[in-house]
Amino acid sequence: MEFLTAITSDVALRIIASFPLAERQTVEVPLEAAPDRVLAADIIAAEDIPPFSRSLVDGYAVKVKDTYGARESTPALLVPAGEVRVGEATEKRMGEGEAVYVATGAMLPEAADGVVMQEYVRRSADDLEVTRSLRRGENICFAGEDVRAGQVVLERGKGLTPFDIGVLAALGITRVSVYRQPEIGLISSGDEVVPVEEAPPPGKIRDINTHTVSSLLMDKGCMVRFAGIARDAVRDVRDKLSMVRESDMILLSGGSSKGQMDFVTTAIEALGGTVLFHGLNIKPGKPTIFANLWGKPVFGLPGHPVSCAMVVLRFVLPLVRRLKGETREERSHAVRGRLATNVPSSYGIEEYVRVTIERAEDLVVVTPIFAKSSVISMLSRADGYFIVPEGKEGLEAGEEVEVFFFA
Repeated sequence: MEFLTAITSDVALRIIASFPLAERQTVEVPLEAAPDRVLAADIIAAEDIPPFSRSLVDGYAVKVKDTYGARESTPALLVPAGEVRVGEATEKRMGEGEAVYVATGAMLPEAADGVVMQEYVRRSADDLEVTRSLRRGENICFAGEDVRAGQVVLERGKGLTPFDIGVLAALGITRVSVYRQPEIGLISSGDEVVPVEEAPPPGKIRDINTHTVSSLLMDKGCMVRFAGIARDAVRDVRDKLSMVRESDMILLSGGSSKGQMDFVTTAIEALGGTVLFHGLNIKPGKPTIFANLWGKPVFGLPGHPVSCAMVVLRFVLPLVRRLKGETREERSHAVRGRLATNVPSSYGIEEYVRVTIERAEDLVVVTPIFAKSSVISMLSRADGYFIVPEGKEGLEAGEEVEVFFFA
């Protein structure tokens, strides 16, 4: 494919979304290792949760009809009929006009359909005076109200949250089948790049992209295999690609721009791969490469740190979700706000503008950070970014934009 026959982001995302992935392998993990993993099978409840009807407050279990019309001036008179402590089982069945004391979480007697809080009960010599009427189910969690036996409670393809782990624990599930974590092969390239532990001599810089991209990937539940820094030579790039051949996806930063320093496409094609696109109609990130090599997706990322990170966020992470086995649509972490300043932009290019967010009374104020794509500290200062569509020649102060958070 000819370089810089730039395609739109929508076309690129469709190409990426249609990439044929190998079937995901599954593993079984203990409950404590399950957070952030993706379910490989539906979770079907084997029992009701809760397994018995229980009180949500300290008070008296009653038959609701016995409290109808009760008020402070004309209370309902009920007969005290014992108590049920937390953790105790009871076989008692409520009689007409009875009230049984129950603590929060205690099992309810059969036929009880409401619990009156103890604040609304007065004790007389022989009776209990209930000073308000109840509705059915008030202050009760009925058996199976949370989860019913046979119910699909968690679906295959769902990334497990801490709250999902709570559901699994409630059901007594100690091991779950999840998809294997994707392994991402990572390569940095460039004669000017040195490892972070080295003091760079004149003309060279430390390897920023490896650590930024690794952090983004590991935060999304991936394993990262670093093949090292490739020199600006087709053979070295090719050798580094071969080192991570068994990975589920390969990312290589640097070497994607036009000119004599472009070794990535040449190396991919030399290994039998196919370049699916080379050049995006975006800023930053125009020289991005996407290819098929050994049946694996390969991204050639821009070398500038900001460009590299933005391409990972916008184009790589959606494919990471597929590699993980996630099938549910991702919820966007975004907020709408108004621009604090004008934002210039080039017509015909989709531009990603990094911003900070402040709240002023009821208004979300979005302040652009203008800096070059090589300035990594700009990303550290930013809260997120918004997109200037390719059909706009910039935006004016006061216009509303949707900001996507980095975190």
